[in-house]
Amino acid sequence: MAKEKGIKFGRPKVEIDDKLFKKVYTKWKNGKIKAVEAMKELNLSKPTFYRRVKEYEEKS
Repeated sequence: MAKEKGIKFGRPKVEIDDKLFKKVYTKWKNGKIKAVEAMKELNLSKPTFYRRVKEYEEKS
């Protein structure tokens, strides 16, 4: 019933600035920073960071 009305379930997605993510992602992919440093810059947990990387790579 609720789903039919378009009500979302679960925890809301963590918002990150796209420009900042792209900048940090590029530095990480080019080997200039380690993944741990990228996670700290973006203030993301390890699973969230890698999920966002996967989403970003699938989208690109």
